[in-house]
Amino acid sequence: MAAYPEDRIRDRRTNLRLIAAAVKAGVEPDDLKQAVKAYAKESEGYTRSKVCFSDNWFKMRRWEKGLAQIQADREKAREAEAKGRASLAEWIHERHPLCRHITNGQIEDLIASKLVTPEQVRAAGLQA
Repeated sequence: MAAYPEDRIRDRRTNLRLIAAAVKAGVEPDDLKQAVKAYAKESEGYTRSKVCFSDNWFKMRRWEKGLAQIQADREKAREAEAKGRASLAEWIHERHPLCRHITNGQIEDLIASKLVTPEQVRAAGLQA
């Protein structure tokens, strides 16, 4: 609740009860906090007549919109990371000149994820 804009907090007891219920239902506290921050940023500059006070925001489960966006952003990040790993693995397989830019940490990650073998790494002129 600390992330909710102070001038919009109302009925702290209800807020805490609703937050606890959401967490008990499986919502990660950090995700809920990020949803609150997203709403605070989205509604920044709104007049008090146009904002949702905290008790209503939690009762109406408006945080679910923020959670959906957080999950979508995480999925995009996972996809981008997987695509990046696949590209690095392809460089190693092809012994591409850009291999020299692959870091030791990336090499270890590629080997751990079984996208390349230590032999392939060495064949590309890198150290496993």
